[in-house]
Amino acid sequence: MPNPSRPARPYPIRHAGRLLAAGGLALLAACDGRDADANAQPAAAAGAAGAAAAAAADARAADSVAAWRARFGNRVPRPDSVRALYVNGWAAGSRSRMAELVRIADSTEVNAFIVDIKESDTYLTHDSTGIALAREIGADQRPASKWLPALVDTLQAHGIYPIARIVVFKDRMLAEKKPELAIRHVNGGVWKDNKGGPWVNPYDRRVWDYNIAIAKEALDMGFSEVQWDYVRFPDVTANARKVMSYPGSGGKSRADNIRDFILYSKAQLADYQVPVTADVFGLVTHLDDDVGIGQNWEKIVTAADAVLPMSYPSHYYTGLYGFQRPHANPYEVVRLAMTDAVERTKWVHDSTGARVGEVMPWLEAMSIRGLTYGPNELRRQIQGTYDAGLKSWALWNPGSRYGEFLPALRPADGGLSPLERRGWKAPEWTVPRQRLSKLIVRRDRAARAAADSARAAAAAPTAPADSTGRE
Repeated sequence: MPNPSRPARPYPIRHAGRLLAAGGLALLAACDGRDADANAQPAAAAGAAGAAAAAAADARAADSVAAWRARFGNRVPRPDSVRALYVNGWAAGSRSRMAELVRIADSTEVNAFIVDIKESDTYLTHDSTGIALAREIGADQRPASKWLPALVDTLQAHGIYPIARIVVFKDRMLAEKKPELAIRHVNGGVWKDNKGGPWVNPYDRRVWDYNIAIAKEALDMGFSEVQWDYVRFPDVTANARKVMSYPGSGGKSRADNIRDFILYSKAQLADYQVPVTADVFGLVTHLDDDVGIGQNWEKIVTAADAVLPMSYPSHYYTGLYGFQRPHANPYEVVRLAMTDAVERTKWVHDSTGARVGEVMPWLEAMSIRGLTYGPNELRRQIQGTYDAGLKSWALWNPGSRYGEFLPALRPADGGLSPLERRGWKAPEWTVPRQRLSKLIVRRDRAARAAADSARAAAAAPTAPADSTGRE
């Protein structure tokens, strides 16, 4: 995979994407080769046939694009390298805030917005839902935006790739209004987390279908991708987990259930021909289990079209990856976390032949937990992403305010960022492989042992042949 770490991009970023979204139509390109002997009649005939074939291919492609456009309108195709900003519902509902964010995308390498459709407070962002269950529970009663379809039109006009973020299983309102859909307590009541909020039951297909209906509404508005967030079980202690009950689980593991939801949602949304992606905890790339929340890396990366680890340096605990203060090492933490993700993804693909999704980290564009983050810290995270062999990323700022980080972003037409023009240099650092996931360390150890055995066998003396010629 090309590594865009050192050189400035030689191409206009806005137009570097594929023509159609994943799963969509593949356009045909024809090469008009010419034989050096222009006087050879067979070559001339072949050239004419080639031109006719190219014209036919162009006509088929044009017809296909016309049919796709007729169905999906001006939906923006997925860029080859997605560089996204998170846009919360309230920012999406403010015309002035959106004008500011669109200006950022128009002038920098940013080419996508991840827009809230349903947040963890369970309200829908827009005010025009036709979903009966959403209206019944009141999820439409606090719309942050009254012009979301018009906003999508604006993003399309600017060539900005719009992604619909939908929080799935942390849905307080649905669990309160429809307790039969909630996680249960073993005492028979509705289970609640340490903030007093109930969650819906991740095993219940009715919950799955409700969220898929929300996704369909967003896609009908013109969004180009569905991103599932909180696609997990509650993050609780082992003792707390003992009192939780999941009607309908049927003995299925948490990790298998989360994988199956993603696969089911992809099947239900297949006619839209869009990517279906999933956010996961940053630790999921490093730990070898499901982190207690049903997110196992190998299962999710073989189900989703892209997986977005929340690799915020501030969210890693003391000592992880060998750092007392992971937050103070943004490049190294992101580089290690994404190396874990890349190598585990490659292993599952190579060893099983399974189709795998793209890895696209969430990066931290905010100051939290005692350290100030600015353009330097952001660019270091982006560089860590590139140096791990990846090309896409998303920036998280809960208030969707990115002004102080603009010097870290490269211009829309390529070239260096203001930070880089002032002399910022990419870190020079070698990944200490012993700090990677235990899965990778074990595989490294097994590979070394196999190589040592092979060398020993090759160096062993060969017994002389006996008089019969046998060894």
